[in-house]
Amino acid sequence: MASGKRRNKRDKYGIYEISNYNKAKKNRKKNKPFTVLGILKLMGIAFAALVFIYFFSYGSKYNFKTKALAVYDDGDYQGAVSLFEEALKPQLPFINKFDNDIRMYLADCYVNLEEYEMAVYEYEKILFWSDEPDDNVKYLENIANGLMLYKWKDYRQALPKLQKAYEDGYRDLVLYVGSCYGQLGDYDNMQIYYNIFLQNNEMNSFMYAQYAALSLDKNDLENALTYIETGKTIEDQSSIKEILFDEIVYYEKIKDYNTAFEKVKQFLDIYPTDQDGKDEYDILYTRQTVLDK
Repeated sequence: MASGKRRNKRDKYGIYEISNYNKAKKNRKKNKPFTVLGILKLMGIAFAALVFIYFFSYGSKYNFKTKALAVYDDGDYQGAVSLFEEALKPQLPFINKFDNDIRMYLADCYVNLEEYEMAVYEYEKILFWSDEPDDNVKYLENIANGLMLYKWKDYRQALPKLQKAYEDGYRDLVLYVGSCYGQLGDYDNMQIYYNIFLQNNEMNSFMYAQYAALSLDKNDLENALTYIETGKTIEDQSSIKEILFDEIVYYEKIKDYNTAFEKVKQFLDIYPTDQDGKDEYDILYTRQTVLDK
């Protein structure tokens, strides 16, 4: 090695100083230009990936729908709602009929849960996504709309919708029609529809609540209390919320504000978000305070 010449630190054996030594050069791959065939291959891969994702998502939707139908058939409408909503989540093209079938079941669940606003919303979505007008869906939407108006206590607007459906064969609406008449002060027609129901059925929770409320409106307090007490003890408790509220109004009407206040506290323990109960609480709290002083 020539003296005074610095050795490359990476040249451990001094080979770089051998005469005529040339360092090996790395072969660099030349970038191939894009070709039509290459582009087509990439497009094919992308398309295959999309097809895989599509059918995977469709399989997921189908599985959720199958599970939801089993829960729906068992009468667990709240549980079915969650599963049907999951089945609708993967938004896929070309399967509007499949999704609309899910929405039909979902709307029926909402009707059974008395969430009529949501039922109307689902029917409107079905009509929007349908390829052609569907009179049956429009009819069901009209019934749900009538029940929604009834829930909102707009009995005048609800009556013609519900009465038309009843006359067309939806016999389960007979008590709603009768109740609309009663709430509008037409007690004769109310009793006609209630009697139709009683021809094949016994008095149920709904009727006890309605009779109690109407008796309270007419200040027939003795009969009101009878309907309330009986309604609280029968097996059917589907309208127990309304009966318990009628009980609060009863004690308020006889000016037993202490008892009414205790009843409204118990009511709100069960139904803490009920606005009518909250309003009664505010009124009775003031009267309770005055009495305690």
